[in-house]
Amino acid sequence: MACNGCEPFPDPFPECTPEVCDGVDNDCDGLTDEGLILTLYRDADGDGKGAGVGKAACAQSGWVSNNSDCDDNNASIWQWRRYYRDADGDGFGLPSTWRDSCGQPSGYVTDATDCNDASSAVKPGVVKSCGIGACAASVQACINGVEQVCTPRLPTEEVCDQIDNNCNGQVDDLPPVSCGVGFCRRTVPACATLCELEERHDGKPPVEVCTWRSNYCVAGSPKPAESCNGVDDNCNGMTDEGVQLTFYRDEDGDGFGAASAPIGSGCSVPSGASLNSQDCNDKNAAVHPSAQKTCGVGACANSVPACRNGVEQSCTPLPPEGERCDSIDNDCNGQVDDVPPRTCGVGACARSVPTCTTECWMEPSRDGKPPREVCEWGDYGTCIPGPPVPEVCANGIDEDCNGLADDSTQPNAWLDFYADQDQDGYGATWMSTRACRQPNYMTRLGGDCDDTRSTVRPGAAEVCDGIDNNCNANIDEAGICEQSRCQ
Repeated sequence: MACNGCEPFPDPFPECTPEVCDGVDNDCDGLTDEGLILTLYRDADGDGKGAGVGKAACAQSGWVSNNSDCDDNNASIWQWRRYYRDADGDGFGLPSTWRDSCGQPSGYVTDATDCNDASSAVKPGVVKSCGIGACAASVQACINGVEQVCTPRLPTEEVCDQIDNNCNGQVDDLPPVSCGVGFCRRTVPACATLCELEERHDGKPPVEVCTWRSNYCVAGSPKPAESCNGVDDNCNGMTDEGVQLTFYRDEDGDGFGAASAPIGSGCSVPSGASLNSQDCNDKNAAVHPSAQKTCGVGACANSVPACRNGVEQSCTPLPPEGERCDSIDNDCNGQVDDVPPRTCGVGACARSVPTCTTECWMEPSRDGKPPREVCEWGDYGTCIPGPPVPEVCANGIDEDCNGLADDSTQPNAWLDFYADQDQDGYGATWMSTRACRQPNYMTRLGGDCDDTRSTVRPGAAEVCDGIDNNCNANIDEAGICEQSRCQ
């Protein structure tokens, strides 16, 4: 049997040429591509999944027979999926918030097991921790989509085991252990490493075994006697018993207190107090048992203790005596040897010398050596009157030392005096007398031309008044009256 295409038609032997999808009736049965035409869909991204409107055609590259691709531009995306909201970005979404999408939207994931989408720290696989020390606990953050609560274990009483039993963040923070009182008091940590020798059963020397455990406290030894120091030295529970000092108010700060003002006791004296209680005047720092009161001057000076048996004393000066030359203020007036001076003679012969002075004399030596001068302060003032001289008139001095001044009996020593009735110091030359002592209303100076006017005298200023004012024998001399009129 031979197959020669479609001649004759129909081919009595159709099985000779099988049909292929090529737009030709290959088996000459009058049908073209029968049973081989497919509905094809465009597969642009080559992922084997098509999309869009189908067409009837023979199988060809870039086309597939399914239209299940939801994104024909991305070979990795071809089907719709359900995605879950991942607001905290931890890779896990909430099962209650989802959307179906061709491709994963931003902020969405495929895992729907998150139990708290507001915290990235809470997600499946994460362990929640809580509590500290012995209270520490942990739990899975999410179980079956439900957020779990972490509850710390209950604290217990702290013990020395290197564990924070009471869960306060401190390990073995027990308060220190104290024992004893006063000077004997000791304080040790509550927990410590304590070592002890442990016997061995193999005949070998014991070994030191150290463990961390509760400590023990041993009180110190007391001192033999109590001292005043603010410490219970003998450890009997009392401080400074029987050894404290009593102090008294020292208001004036002189180091002595008043017996009537004890203000307490202690080991040290506070400011404003003293151990001494013998002050007799606590208002005056100058008055106290160690002070002396003084009074008087010179030979009257006296002193007494300021306080005697707690009583303030009064100081009374010694009585004064007559002053004498002994380098002492005998009359207590503040001046030493102020004896009045010695005087002698009268008039110009009068003399005065100190009563107290130093007198020196030569005193022979008894060892054959030359005499030596010896001086002594005492009542050695000697007054010698001056020599008299002839009396000089009208000077108020008693030159001849007879007790009278200007009493010369020698006429040739007498002087001329002129009547001075107007007391201007100038007398009238026509009224004169000779004498040694100046008479009343008379003067040594003459030349007064009018002894009734004190404004008229030699040397007076001339004025325009028709009078010879200056007694120069000229009345209103030239120019005087003209000057008066110009003024």
